Amino acid sequence: MQRIHILGAAGSGKTTLAGQVTARLDVPWHELDAIAYEGGFARKRTLDERLASLQAIVAQLGWVTEGFYLWWIDDLLQAADAIVWLDLPWFISMPRIITRHVKLSLAGKNRHPGVIRLLGFAWGCRTHYLEKTPNIPKAPDQDSGVNRAGVAEYLAPYAHKIVQCRRPADVSALLAGLHGAG
Repeated sequence: MQRIHILGAAGSGKTTLAGQVTARLDVPWHELDAIAYEGGFARKRTLDERLASLQAIVAQLGWVTEGFYLWWIDDLLQAADAIVWLDLPWFISMPRIITRHVKLSLAGKNRHPGVIRLLGFAWGCRTHYLEKTPNIPKAPDQDSGVNRAGVAEYLAPYAHKIVQCRRPADVSALLAGLHGAG
């Protein structure tokens, strides 16, 4: 595996895993936040800009990408050797979200500071786990409202290359397998 896409809900460990996989495979790492938004959080890039950036990644021999986007990344999913879905339960992800928020706030690097914003974000994340009806986007570059049921439905055509990690032990096993291959 030289082309791996990692996706999962907030707090699932996408960034951490991407760093570990990149180190093991010695391939470039691309954060989809930086493709979707200038600087990873500012102006929303157009769909054409996003797709052009994806084409540049897909053209590379090896890469790791990570982000929780679906509706506009089909070329990436098709080109990937493996799609790693970090499908961890909320009781693992929520403490990670809170810890990350606190650490960034204490370091003065939180782009979304304040307890009210944290609570709003956490409240919004609950729909990922609780909604049973797949979310259908209103536009191909819709970035919000993705829920677990929608991810499962959207990834169904790629089932042959999905590595679904539902526990931290699954992530460790994935890493061990990559380490053994390199």
